[in-house]
Amino acid sequence: MPRKKKIRLQDIAEKTGFSISTISHYINRTRNIDATTKEIIANALKELDYQAPSTRQHLSTDIRTIGVVIADIRVDFFSEMIRELEDIAYEYGFHIIVMDSEENPEKEAYCIKTLIDQGKVSGILLAPVRTSTDYSSFAYFPIVQFDRLLDHSTMDFVGIDNMRISYNLIKLLLNKGLRNIGIISFSDRNYCSRERVHGYQLAMMEKNLYNPDLVLTTEFDAENTHSSIGEFIDGHPELESLFCTSTNICYETLAKIKELHEQGVKSHLTHVCTFDNNRWLDYIDFPVDSVSQPITEIANNSVSTLKERIKGNVRGGAPKHLYLNCTLECRSSLFKGTKQLYL
Repeated sequence: MPRKKKIRLQDIAEKTGFSISTISHYINRTRNIDATTKEIIANALKELDYQAPSTRQHLSTDIRTIGVVIADIRVDFFSEMIRELEDIAYEYGFHIIVMDSEENPEKEAYCIKTLIDQGKVSGILLAPVRTSTDYSSFAYFPIVQFDRLLDHSTMDFVGIDNMRISYNLIKLLLNKGLRNIGIISFSDRNYCSRERVHGYQLAMMEKNLYNPDLVLTTEFDAENTHSSIGEFIDGHPELESLFCTSTNICYETLAKIKELHEQGVKSHLTHVCTFDNNRWLDYIDFPVDSVSQPITEIANNSVSTLKERIKGNVRGGAPKHLYLNCTLECRSSLFKGTKQLYL
């Protein structure tokens, strides 16, 4: 008797027309969803006879393990990603083992080697620390990159086109009449930071508005991050908007803005935008527009791609690169009356 096909989130998304992220939020009750959407999803779950992972019966022999090497567990993006990966990996019949490289390339190599040498995992999902690292020695093993991309690699990748998304975001701001737009980013050794800065530069150059003095680069976990951001804002009173390439940077920027306000210092800086859309942004006085990454889709496609590599369905040839779209969660008066925009 043939085994009954397991219904996956992708199947539900295709039937309803909603994103995997929306389906996941409905099932896990992690976000408010309007009544109409709830009804459509509920009917689809019933028609497809979907069973949540917690109610499924897996044989232990059917469950394998994959490793997940992330760049920093303290970053909200990776915390959310791990949760999604755990849920979706289970959907595909996998357990996960998480190792944190702590933004250290030496420790990252150690994590990968340990997972492979101990024979505990069938494949690895990797968020690389540096763009220049050479992992050709691991080419024989199934590894899929997510979120971050190595410059020279034969590994598959699932994430977003950071340069295009940043370019589109800055174009939106320029079309709203802003001109003196600054950017604060981490070192270009970080793939995401580098690509986001490139997108910013391209959009500003097209309008002949690019000013290298309005670009601040800071090192991750640097002790002087707060003071350097403060000096940057103080030294450029002409700034109208600041683009923060991460919420770590955004947090420090908002702290400085609050400090200036309490000191009675007047500033033209009235707008801030950032990656990513963390929940705490809903509870601060200064409204921040934020780029929301499709974390559930990234997780789903990463696990799916790795599974195909493990099964040997994909051999050799050019690596597969999948770029997903983002949305802008609008909070500022700049986008008054608009809740969300596609980037």
